[in-house]
Amino acid sequence: MLILTTFSEIMSNVLWTILGAIVFCLVLGVIVLIHEGGHFFFARRAGVLCHEFSIGMGPVLFQKKKGETVYSIRAIPIGGFVSMAGEEVEFDVLQNNKQVRIVVENNRVVKIICNLNNSKYQDLPIYDIISYDLSGTLEAKEDELYLTLRKENESEEVTYIVDRCALINLEKQQELQIAPADRNLVNKSLGKRFITVFGGPMMNFVLAVVIFFIMGVVQGYPNTNATIVDKVDEYYPAYTIGLEEGDTIKSINGFETKKWDDIGTILDQLATGKDSNGNAFEGILTIEYYDKSEDTTVTKTLVPQTYLYNVEILLKHDENDPLNTYVAVYGDEATNTKTKAYLAGIRPGDKIINVDKNVINNRNDLLAYFTGNHLEDKKQVSITVLRETNEFTYDVDINSDEMLLSQGVTPVKMQMGISPEYSFNFVKLLYMPWVETGQGCLTIFKTLGLLFTDSTVNLGDLSGPIGIFTLLKEQTKQGIMNILYWTATLSVNIGLVNLLPLPALDGGRLAFLLYEAITRKKVNSKVENIIHSIGLILLMGLFVFISFNDILRCFK
Repeated sequence: MLILTTFSEIMSNVLWTILGAIVFCLVLGVIVLIHEGGHFFFARRAGVLCHEFSIGMGPVLFQKKKGETVYSIRAIPIGGFVSMAGEEVEFDVLQNNKQVRIVVENNRVVKIICNLNNSKYQDLPIYDIISYDLSGTLEAKEDELYLTLRKENESEEVTYIVDRCALINLEKQQELQIAPADRNLVNKSLGKRFITVFGGPMMNFVLAVVIFFIMGVVQGYPNTNATIVDKVDEYYPAYTIGLEEGDTIKSINGFETKKWDDIGTILDQLATGKDSNGNAFEGILTIEYYDKSEDTTVTKTLVPQTYLYNVEILLKHDENDPLNTYVAVYGDEATNTKTKAYLAGIRPGDKIINVDKNVINNRNDLLAYFTGNHLEDKKQVSITVLRETNEFTYDVDINSDEMLLSQGVTPVKMQMGISPEYSFNFVKLLYMPWVETGQGCLTIFKTLGLLFTDSTVNLGDLSGPIGIFTLLKEQTKQGIMNILYWTATLSVNIGLVNLLPLPALDGGRLAFLLYEAITRKKVNSKVENIIHSIGLILLMGLFVFISFNDILRCFK
């Protein structure tokens, strides 16, 4: 029986991993498609020649040329690109070529073959290059592009008009369309270059707004003006006392609840170990609520679940002695082995008796310590636990209050396991998607700020593709709405991070454009590209570092 159970768990994990991988590719694929689509759309609007539009990086899995652009799907589902003419330092495609073959149609050169060994064109004569102009002028004059050639071993020179959409067949490269001067990004106006670069991140924000809008239409918004219960989590205390959908919370421990926020305010106050009147909280909630199914008001008691997010501990209390401090490490399961407390050595069933040499007699002592300012400037907290008859002391890494609050999490949280009633709200639908997108941006700013202001947060805490995959795999288990929420959140992350004024990112390119707008002088193209290249190398190093830490976290 044990073998069958283990096999079932393994298969379940395998299936969720496969499904998570599919969701990961789809989510990142959509985000990258929208981001690069923003660049592509505005580049095309500006008249820039786009050689390739690619989703993914690395080896090509699929390619199809439509019009002047090659559309690609590549093997590594991380990132993408739009290859634009003039985006980098322009090079002379014929600079190192002394001989070519040409394909002429209607007295115009439509293809220049630099790869003389290409078997497809062996029947065409070889020409020596005498002179040429494949750029032309910004005025895009008709018939201004030309090739002056001399057939091999002959003396007569012939000048051919080159079609503005002519292709060049290069060594070991796909055929590339020539880019006349007026089709180069570098030659476009400052405004057109700005919107082309900014268009990618901007579309990430648009995607987030659209997703939040869809979520608002589908699930509505919480009715915070009432205390009507919508869902009751079966793994939480509220379920055990019989609270059901449609019931209305009227008071908690004698404090009246008129709005949903009143419930949170009362629980946050009790999380300090005292109520708003300064009386000690005895660990039991007295809930007065209207029972919709029985059409009567009921009063019942429960012991709430209490989370210590600083050290990632879920307090478990004896129903007969709710002030006791037996604990289990919190998470989706009772014994989450990746939490800070568990990694330090604390185990489910341990009783906390001392924190940083402060004696803990009951749960209120513990709450008072973690809701005070005792953890300021600390990276660890020393916790002594009683395990059966033995005492053990562990140094536990902490999440600082500043870090938790930046993510919208209070250091100590009490929960009953209920959520408010949701309903369609047209007025909120008009502004909440924008508010939620803005809140996502604010959270990212706060998180990045912690790298410089919070000693407990460092680059190793950031997540890369592996961390994102792990997150999306877990969210896949929670349903489509969770996947949509994190898609929007990731889109905001990618959009905002790309706007950071760092070389190789869109923000770095925008910084150079801002410099040009102020000084009225273009930065030397070679200098700018060297800076971007160095920035790319550094970013790739950071990418490897973060991914390495993601892998280490998987094995903890």
